[in-house]
Amino acid sequence: MDISDSIERAISAYFTQLVFAHPYLAWTIAHPLPSLGLLLLAILSLRGLFQAIGRGIDRVWLFLLTTPFKLLQPIFQGIWSLIRSRFGHNNPSREIATPTVANPANERIVAVVDRLQQLSQEQDILLQELATLTDSTSVATQINRVSDTQYKDMYAKLLKLNQ
Repeated sequence: MDISDSIERAISAYFTQLVFAHPYLAWTIAHPLPSLGLLLLAILSLRGLFQAIGRGIDRVWLFLLTTPFKLLQPIFQGIWSLIRSRFGHNNPSREIATPTVANPANERIVAVVDRLQQLSQEQDILLQELATLTDSTSVATQINRVSDTQYKDMYAKLLKLNQ
């Protein structure tokens, strides 16, 4: 009896016992293509599991790191508003004082006049762009426009009519 024969028999006996103990292993050896598909499915499932765990850990850390700031935000806002009111930094935005409107018709008038002012500003921008594109300013002077003072006069007249 040769030593190589005894090693071969020992390895063969080990694999035979392994196949008898685990019949799915014999099926895997006999059917390599479905086994490859199942292996790929298992790998992708594990990858998805690890990604889900990673996203969960990211969310936990994000929650843990942002919670103190969210809890202290009202305190900081209160301190900031106190500082602003104390030192007079409550600059109101530049708005035209409009009278309070009582009925829906007046509200609609105010909305229409505001929209007309917005359109006038947009018209100015478009006229400037047109003048630069055509390299002449004659186009801007030929178009009839309503000025801001005319809008204000119309607004005042409409308010007087509705009261």
